Amino acid sequence: MAPRLNFPVHVGRPELVRPETTTPREFKYLSNIDDQIGLRNHLPFVHFYPPNKASPAQDPVVMIKEALAKVLVYYYPVAGRLRNSDKGKLVVDCCDEGVVFREANADITIGQLQGMDGGLKPPFPMWDQLLVDDIWGSYLITDSPLLHMQVTRLACGGFVLAYTFNHCICDAYGAYLFMTTLSEFCLNPNRQSPSRLPSWGREILKPRTPPILSYPHPEYDVPHHPSITFTRTDFKRLAQTSIFFSTSNICALKNQLNDQKTSTYHAVASCLWRARTRTLLKPNSVTRFLIPVDTRFQYKPSLPKGYYGSALVFPCAISKADELVGKPLGYAVSLISEAKRGVMGDEHRASVLDFIEVNGRRGFCTDGTYVVSDMSRLKFAHIDFGWGPGLFGGVARAGTGPAPGLLTPIVGYKNEKGVEGVLALVSLPLESVDRFHMEVRKEIDSATSLKPRSAL
Repeated sequence: MAPRLNFPVHVGRPELVRPETTTPREFKYLSNIDDQIGLRNHLPFVHFYPPNKASPAQDPVVMIKEALAKVLVYYYPVAGRLRNSDKGKLVVDCCDEGVVFREANADITIGQLQGMDGGLKPPFPMWDQLLVDDIWGSYLITDSPLLHMQVTRLACGGFVLAYTFNHCICDAYGAYLFMTTLSEFCLNPNRQSPSRLPSWGREILKPRTPPILSYPHPEYDVPHHPSITFTRTDFKRLAQTSIFFSTSNICALKNQLNDQKTSTYHAVASCLWRARTRTLLKPNSVTRFLIPVDTRFQYKPSLPKGYYGSALVFPCAISKADELVGKPLGYAVSLISEAKRGVMGDEHRASVLDFIEVNGRRGFCTDGTYVVSDMSRLKFAHIDFGWGPGLFGGVARAGTGPAPGLLTPIVGYKNEKGVEGVLALVSLPLESVDRFHMEVRKEIDSATSLKPRSAL
């Protein structure tokens, strides 16, 4: 739960920021990955910056708003709107309507925020005021701004930059590319172009004719029922919490597996999956684990370097709940590894595109399903707008995704004592939070108490 820290925040009226110069008026194709039901939601991010000692009079609101208008010239589809098209498909209307921007002022210092119990990390106090346009669930997807941004000045001269992207227009990596470009124009307003030009490239991901379903797709096992919708209240009813895994915790988990070559993601995700299953599911139930795999770097046909659309596929591991929690941690790791290894060929992404084309835009199976998304390699905190590196940067909260509690993002993090590791953001029923933390801690403590097998 968020620390009980309240402070006044005065938020200005929303204004629309449009591209600085004329941009093409056209409709843009979205891939079947972009506009599938499971990604019709929003991605919230936040950055915290201390005072700018080099230029204390510089106003982050003015600087970022002016740079935003320049960046939208290159990322002009972001200033458009999603429209409904044939057969439930979405397209981007590049209509130049603009993105939402707000300025705000908060009567608190960065030092006070850092002094919270547990340090500067999600869940953040007063989050609803630091991004008043945050969007929960699958709402405001079409005919609405694709980016909402708020810059909040702090009493000390630092600031908070918070924003939410429509997931259909970009994934987390795409958001990182956009914000890196924004920082470049903040640092040099007179630059001629971004260091990395954005690329639309969605046409590369068109389905085949005829479609070929060469893989099973258990991630879509249960059809999407339009009558079942989750409201903002459903998402906000769940408690927000976060769990820090230090590098020593992660090494202990790997030692339990007797394999330091196991990735941090596999070790942490397996621990979280088991803890969540123990906390929420009945022993005789079935649990699915979806692994977001970014195909932009390794699948062919290759996507352009500046590609900012969604490029994720979701291989699925399946287990009976009692087997998952009754067997050692290595069992969960092996399930995740096998599911991921089984879809690494170029054919799998093509099969996903074709499956959606044949079966329509179905949602992910959500019954007993859990997703852990690895964002730890995206260095949002390193993005410099002229204030130096941020004190925190990355996804702002749990509770994203198509269903409440489905998705846990993990981000790179250094705690208030300077210890490095990863932070897992989780949303759960309030009555389950303590149990979940206990189960994770038991897993780590059990691993810590064991010596590596090679040392026995």
